[in-house]
Order: sequence, then C-alpha cells, then structure tokens
Amino acid sequence: SLHYIYGREPNQYERAICSCGNILSYYDYDQLYPCFGFGAKIEGKGHRLFNLNFQSNPNVQYIEGILQAYHAAINYVQLFGPTFFGPIIKAVINLIKNEYNNLKYHILLILTDGKIDDIDDTIDQLVEASFLPLSVIIVGIGKADFSNMVLLDADENPLIDSKGVKAVRDLVQFVPFLKYESNPQKLANEVLAEIPRQILEYYELKNLDPV
Repeated sequence: SLHYIYGREPNQYERAICSCGNILSYYDYDQLYPCFGFGAKIEGKGHRLFNLNFQSNPNVQYIEGILQAYHAAINYVQLFGPTFFGPIIKAVINLIKNEYNNLKYHILLILTDGKIDDIDDTIDQLVEASFLPLSVIIVGIGKADFSNMVLLDADENPLIDSKGVKAVRDLVQFVPFLKYESNPQKLANEVLAEIPRQILEYYELKNLDPV
C-alpha cells in the first residue's frame, strides 16, 4: 500500500505532505490547516469525508500536525473506495462562504492515488468554486492513471457543470508527485505555477485589489 508507514523511508504521502505542504505553508499566516480524509471505513462504516483528526474542529497546527493526524488516521481507519472529490470541495466551499472575511484567498491541496469516481459532481463543485477565492492543487501519488486530473486542470477547455454553467476561471493545477519529487525547485515551480494568475483573475473578477 502507498500508505504503508512502517518502512525505513517515509511513504509517498508523507513525503508529499512535507514537500508540498512546506511550499504552500510559506504563504499561510497562522499555520492552521483544516484537514480531511476521504475513502475510508471507520468502525465498519464507509465515509466519503471525515475530519482527519477525528475532532469536531478539523484544524491542525503546522505541517507536523498534518503528519500526526495522518499517522493517527492510517492506524485507525480501513482504506475503502470509491474516491469522491465532490464532498471535500463542497466542504471547503462551505468553509469559505461561512467566513467573516470572505476576501481571504484559499488553497485546497488534495493528495490522491487513484481515479475520481464522482467526476460529474466534482466538476459541478469546481465550477461553483471558480466564483470563490479558491485554488485547488491536486497532487497525484503513485503511478495510477491520472487522465481525469488533467481534465480537471482545464488548461485548454474550461469546465462546464451539469447545468451548462461554465467556470469563470481556471482554478485547478495537477502535479504528478513522482515526476518532480527528485527536484525540489521544479516541484515548487509546478505546485505554484498557476497560483499567481488564479489569484489575480479572482480579484479582477470581483473588481478588487489583491489582498
């Protein structure tokens, strides 16, 4: 399993959490991160989405806190498909909508090792999210078929939801972790490649200066 955590070397998820997390954490002011898991059985019941720390508040502090929550979850849950992105994107949409300061820009980092089983709902949620201060970075773990991730990246064709609504901007960047892991500078370049443009496009959409 790609989640095996008892080897001498960190697994790919641990390495991606540290590498990609540290790249993004430089731009976060409070180092407080809401963390979610998806695709698991907890006490015999399947969960499409759950708080990674199993607390009512999903926030953890620092990248080390994310790693600790990940380790605890892997030792507690049973890995279980299918893989749904829609619920986690919807959860982040709700977090943004409920914030007092809804001008603060957000980045959702998703680590995944497989195909998406709710591609239509995922596109619906991303189209809604394109109107909000959010970018989504999807990091592919392992060597699975990530063709759906390239579709969501939407560099050439904008996303259109099930009601025919077109995304007002591109907000997704897909990064195959193994391809860039050995070169930290290239990995950072790929993770951050589209963020400045996406931020500017959002604030231009709202006719505001970036904050």
